[in-house]
Amino acid sequence: MLPASATSSPNETPAEAVLRDAEEELFARVLADGPPAADAPAVFILGAPRTGSTVLYQAVARYLRLPYFSNLANEVAPARPAVVAPLQRDLFDPARVEFTSAYGKTRGAFQPSEASGVMRNWFGGGHPSQVTSTRVLAGKGFHMVRTFATLHRLYAAPVVTKNPWNCFRIASIAELLPRAVFVWIRRDISAAARSDLAARYVVQGDPGVWNSATPANYEELQRTRPYWGQVVENQYEFSAAIRIPLAALGPGRAVEIWYEDLLRDPTGCLAGLAARLGGPAPADVALGGGGPVEKPFRPGDEDRVREYVAAHADRLADLRYPGRAV
Repeated sequence: MLPASATSSPNETPAEAVLRDAEEELFARVLADGPPAADAPAVFILGAPRTGSTVLYQAVARYLRLPYFSNLANEVAPARPAVVAPLQRDLFDPARVEFTSAYGKTRGAFQPSEASGVMRNWFGGGHPSQVTSTRVLAGKGFHMVRTFATLHRLYAAPVVTKNPWNCFRIASIAELLPRAVFVWIRRDISAAARSDLAARYVVQGDPGVWNSATPANYEELQRTRPYWGQVVENQYEFSAAIRIPLAALGPGRAVEIWYEDLLRDPTGCLAGLAARLGGPAPADVALGGGGPVEKPFRPGDEDRVREYVAAHADRLADLRYPGRAV
């Protein structure tokens, strides 16, 4: 019998106790035999804000049929998401994964979730994200590993997940799950920065307010850069935070996909990823028509972003899409 997933506490509610009991039973049955839980494969999609990580996540879940943390798991059982997995496996066909979202958020019980609650349970939160939420919390690593291993065995496929905060957790995740593969989706910095600025307007209602996870120097950037420069520098900082630890992992642990290439040839991009993961190649991948691009900008905002990128062209050269200017 595996050790209990957690011990009861005086503050535990009846609902929490029931979920704990259910999880302990699931872990005991699924993980009783077989290789160590830490041997479970997993796929972590990484990307700076507004680089296409959501659509790639949805495409991988739908066409490669990989398990993921659903909205139901994130909202109802963020501390014990594995208890939702058998229900999701038996009731929900991955072909029903939709290509709809609102700045990373999806709707529907079994649609892929960013799993913010799930990841916060394991890594904590706070800002700057790159400082406060980089390593698994004390006593949480074993639970995280068993959760990924349980979903892997239930589906006979690696779990895929994406959350912008994970861009700052690569070293910790790689240590916990040595077989994890990191998929870095990239997008031309000018286009991504403009989309990130739109998210500030729509989600925060203020172009000067940071949206989503934050790099270590975000407060300094708020003081010293105009808002159109902040979104460009945000892309730069995220990219550095991803590139450096991925390089330290050595060959075979990371895959890069450009968002522009994904839109141009989704079948080819997913076929390449499937080959890396050892699964069958999908046929005729379609990402959906999408909706109109929201542009809630002040006059001149888009030009200011482009001009800022141009003024720092040498430093940002590696972050421009190599296929064509955007």
